Amino acid sequence: MPRAVFLSIALMAFTYLLLAYATVTGFHYNATALTVPLVPFIAVAHSVAAWLAFIAYLAGLTSTLGVLIAAVNSQCRLIFNAGREGLLPSWIGRVHPVRRTPVNAIIAFVGIAGAITLGWALGHWIGGHSNGLDALNFFFEASTMGTILILFVYLAANVALPFYYRKYRPAEFNPVKHIVLPALGVVAIAVPIYYLFRPSPPIQPYNWFPWVAVGLVVVFILYSIWLVRRDPGLGDRVGSIIADE
Repeated sequence: MPRAVFLSIALMAFTYLLLAYATVTGFHYNATALTVPLVPFIAVAHSVAAWLAFIAYLAGLTSTLGVLIAAVNSQCRLIFNAGREGLLPSWIGRVHPVRRTPVNAIIAFVGIAGAITLGWALGHWIGGHSNGLDALNFFFEASTMGTILILFVYLAANVALPFYYRKYRPAEFNPVKHIVLPALGVVAIAVPIYYLFRPSPPIQPYNWFPWVAVGLVVVFILYSIWLVRRDPGLGDRVGSIIADE
């Protein structure tokens, strides 16, 4: 599993660098020209050969659908397990009596996602920014907000890792793996988080996204404290149920 994870990260990094290099080269290293097209890589493909643009569109379509399917599967599984373990209401952890699928978790996830999308649309409409009600703008704003929350999760995971191994797996504790590498991870994550809180220039609504994320983190911490006080054994039970059980 570790080899598969590191190999996938290496392949993604190589692909990203290759496509970025091809895009910059296609614009002859002109930074101003890069900001003109909506999707620079598509523009480069069009300028080279039309059939390359078709492949680029096809790759974008398949990757988008793949990400959506993977996101629904992974998030529904997390919600489903949270319902079974007591982090969320127990009805979310129930399966269909015949098909044995986590139908309640799927309904909850799709419902929450729909509510977020509707709330985003209403916010733009009420705020007088109805000209931003398009799918691409929603992707930019939603992905930015989601990325900030993911950064906070990764930051917390890197901070918690050495404490976890010292307390629960002391025999496996390794200073390099469980202190040095997490510390480097904290530094790498702290840099983009710092510049998210100090945008230059400040752009609405991106300049208040980090503060919304901080507010959500505070709410989640208070919620976790309430759960543990209500059920002191919850912390030892979380993660104990096998995903495919």
